[in-house]
Amino acid sequence: MQIPLSTGDPAALAEVGGKAASLIRLRQAGFNVPDGFVLCTTFFAPWIREVESGPAWQSVLAALGDIRSTHPTRDERERLERTCGQAKDFAASLPLGSEQRAALDQARARLGGGSYAVRSSSPEEDLAGASFAGLYETVLNVAPDGLLPAVRECFRSCLDARVLLYKREMGFDDPSPAIAVIVQRQVASETSGVAFSLNPGTNDFDEVLINASWGLGEALVSGEISPDAIVVDKLAGTIIERRRGDKGGVRPDEDCLDAARVEELTATVTRIETLYGEPVDVEWALHDTTVHVLQARPITTYVPLAEGLQTEPGAPRNLYFDRSLADGLTMSGAMSPLTMDTIEHPARYLFALIGNQDPEDFDLADAGIFVSGGRLYANLSIFLHMARPETYASLMESVNTTLGDILGAVDLEQYKTATRPDFLRIRALVRHFPRVLWLLRSVLWEALQPVLNARRFDRRYDALLGDYDVWVNRPIDFSQPFLDQVLEELWKFWEVTEKTTLPALLALILAMNRIKSFNQPPTPEKAALLDAVRRGYTEDIVVQMGLQMFDLSRLLREADLADIDGLAERLADRTLPGEFLSLWDEFIARYGCRGPLEMELANPRYADEPRLALRQIATIGATGARVNPHETQRELVEARERAFETLQDTLPRRKARGLKKAYADLLRHSRSREMVKHHILQVFQRIRTRALHHADDLVRAGRLEHRDQVFDLTYGEIDRAMEDPAFDVQAAAIARGALYHRLKARVKHFPMAIDSRGRIPRPDFDDADGTIAGTAVSPGIARGPVKILNDPFEKDVAPGDVLVAVTTDPGWTPLFINAAAVLLEIGGELQHGALVAREYGKPCVVGVPAITARLQDGQLVEVNGDVGRVQILSETGGTLGTDPANSSIQS
Repeated sequence: MQIPLSTGDPAALAEVGGKAASLIRLRQAGFNVPDGFVLCTTFFAPWIREVESGPAWQSVLAALGDIRSTHPTRDERERLERTCGQAKDFAASLPLGSEQRAALDQARARLGGGSYAVRSSSPEEDLAGASFAGLYETVLNVAPDGLLPAVRECFRSCLDARVLLYKREMGFDDPSPAIAVIVQRQVASETSGVAFSLNPGTNDFDEVLINASWGLGEALVSGEISPDAIVVDKLAGTIIERRRGDKGGVRPDEDCLDAARVEELTATVTRIETLYGEPVDVEWALHDTTVHVLQARPITTYVPLAEGLQTEPGAPRNLYFDRSLADGLTMSGAMSPLTMDTIEHPARYLFALIGNQDPEDFDLADAGIFVSGGRLYANLSIFLHMARPETYASLMESVNTTLGDILGAVDLEQYKTATRPDFLRIRALVRHFPRVLWLLRSVLWEALQPVLNARRFDRRYDALLGDYDVWVNRPIDFSQPFLDQVLEELWKFWEVTEKTTLPALLALILAMNRIKSFNQPPTPEKAALLDAVRRGYTEDIVVQMGLQMFDLSRLLREADLADIDGLAERLADRTLPGEFLSLWDEFIARYGCRGPLEMELANPRYADEPRLALRQIATIGATGARVNPHETQRELVEARERAFETLQDTLPRRKARGLKKAYADLLRHSRSREMVKHHILQVFQRIRTRALHHADDLVRAGRLEHRDQVFDLTYGEIDRAMEDPAFDVQAAAIARGALYHRLKARVKHFPMAIDSRGRIPRPDFDDADGTIAGTAVSPGIARGPVKILNDPFEKDVAPGDVLVAVTTDPGWTPLFINAAAVLLEIGGELQHGALVAREYGKPCVVGVPAITARLQDGQLVEVNGDVGRVQILSETGGTLGTDPANSSIQS
């Protein structure tokens, strides 16, 4: 029932918990860990049996089961907290058995007198994917006769609502409580703190951050004081930055650590990082010049970088741009292996074609492209020889405001490669130019067709898209090699895109930019009229999708909308009203390939999982008649027509003719704004359908545990699995998918840029006056409470909320209907969020660095979409998500 921390035997995680297993490992590796013992999970097994058999725990399970998402509503959270409190009250009175008492007495006798530190150690705690930091209990300064109450307090913490919600958020299937408890001699520390083997502020792998304060450090980790902060260069061992904190008013003008102790702590945390094989945070205490290690655990909140993208420590660094976040993809989370394979093959074929090489032998890294580590990166460093750094910043500012701000704030010279790559030398560019021009001849010719013969282009556009809809809905040939099918489908997509939606989209972009150019000399009145001319285009397919969801919501009763599961059952049984079913069938026929986070193949679509659409429809329906997007669209159309007529009357004759031509192009081509993406998603849905078809065969044959594992494979591995019964496809899925699932659990949003030693460059910003600056992409002014979302199902967006997100895709469209305004960290004028905000008449500001960290739920803000400013009107808000995890010295 109890094991000493000094044991030389391997520690079983299920027996001693993550924290104790780590301390035993550290002690065996020679680190100075205070003496103590761990009361194993078997010690608490009788108590857990009593808890799980009681009515209070059954109420906890019922409350947990009624929570449908990883982020509960306030009512759901309060109910869970109430039932968990009842379970904890029940646990407080559980008797101590004879074996438990004997184990406790034996361990206490071994440890002797003095003060103890009593800490929880859960089998699920301090794992690489989930830390549970600060969620389990710690009791310090425990006298020997107070050991049992302290142990009981730690045990009760495994029944806390915060623990259960964190388990749910991190994907733990079993809510059953499990706990071990560590009892150690407490270090009478003069100084204590936390050291990180990478800099959590910059994600730099080659910097150590040390936080330090006087005494035990409880106030430090609870956030009550600001500690001393020391940033150290790991390689040189030099202090890069030292900032004194107030330390709670205790000797604030003194440094907690001298240079020798900083050097020792840096060496200690670096050795522990080497032992663990990944970045760690280490809690430490200093007594009589001796550093004691109190805890070490993997850092779970940093952004990893694939080994193939990393340069050696101390070597010149590369700067990478994350293309996964660019317009068209907008994937801020990790990509599955199958999605990455879908991107890699056509990319390799394209660049090999340009370079006149064999695609099978071509390495994308030679072109500065990396499909690795769950992302699609472009190596900006190799292109920095082609122009001055400030040119890149200004160029990107017009294309991607976020990346432009980053490049403008970074010293790009440090990232320039020593030599220009061979393929970017003038001679190579001249040699390849004729071939590239020849390869692009068809693209260039087709791009001119909307100008050369608009009527003929329109007729061919409709005919080709009609043919494509028939082609993309033909039966799937499951016997064709999978990769061959994917490349065939993508080639057909390109053939149609080249002749229809791409030329139309280019014409649309030119028309929008031409209209903006008429604000010369600039005046606010003219800018407002030109903005109005660029809104109110009802043929946009994503806007139509949102309108149809609104129409569906109007056909259901309030009681239907409150029960999504019951609604889904009635939909499957076809017992809903006929008018709803008819419109639903139209919706799925046209938009079934769409869905939230839709560019990731592993994510279900509306056709796969109707609950996705039903939940969004219910959110829209909950507003009653307060928000009607049809009325908004009609108002925007009328405002557009009035603005055009006004401009026609007020502009000089030549400009009026130019405006008329650009306006006609907008009317003609507005339907193409989202069609390129829609067509690729039709292909993706066919790929997904086939992948799941093979997955179901493999599950039935017992070769995969569940169907979603198919997305952890490549096309080659799926084909091999279907051809070779001896191929261990389960092992292949586990091996290839391990990184994807670790990234998916660890990183909610990848940064726009990162260098080859993990450093994340960020633009400077200052919120001191309560004003946040960004780029205006949809006009108007609105006030409302902030609602921050990491995904479209995290929380409901109520009418009047200001929607705040890193980026959005069309699966977020229904949320825009209720939102008063939209704020996005990443995006530009043509990004989905900007387009939909304009068509729904919502003020929108994009390119706002770290906006999800700078605001909090419930804060009242005013969004000015005319000038790209956000004014914070209240400094407090209330988050509805899981409480932030706090670390704990000696915990």
